[in-house]
Amino acid sequence: GLPAAMGVQAAHPDSLVFDIDGDGSILMNIQELATLHCEKLPVKILLLNNQHLGMVVQWEDRFMEGRRAHTYLGPVDHPEALGEGSGSHYEETYPNFVQMAKSFGVESSQVRSKAQLPDALAKMIAHDGPYLLDVVCPYQEHVLPMIPSGGTVRDIIVE
Repeated sequence: GLPAAMGVQAAHPDSLVFDIDGDGSILMNIQELATLHCEKLPVKILLLNNQHLGMVVQWEDRFMEGRRAHTYLGPVDHPEALGEGSGSHYEETYPNFVQMAKSFGVESSQVRSKAQLPDALAKMIAHDGPYLLDVVCPYQEHVLPMIPSGGTVRDIIVE
């Protein structure tokens, strides 16, 4: 995640370094945005924001028949939290990562469609300093391959 990308950037200051992260994951180290700003580390963060704890959702879908256990990052009475939403669009995101990044001095923007992505990526890459691109995506998009808890590469799930 972000701390690893920061280490790579510090070791290779002239390289273009990306952190591809999820919204639940980056929340565990969000304070490192301050370090990016203060140390002038130009890491580019591509945030895949599905408003859920994505790996947990995958486990719920795969092994718990889709039953949700507070994996939605937002109001508990929202249709997505109840497993009744389409996951295709969120009126507003919680937390607001664009505002959060900017509060740490890190430039940021958000995209909500695939059509917006190429221009947003070009803008992020062209920016001299650190940048967070918040890409809102449906939680039904699972991240594979996946290794089950306690498993090895022999247990990898690919579909």
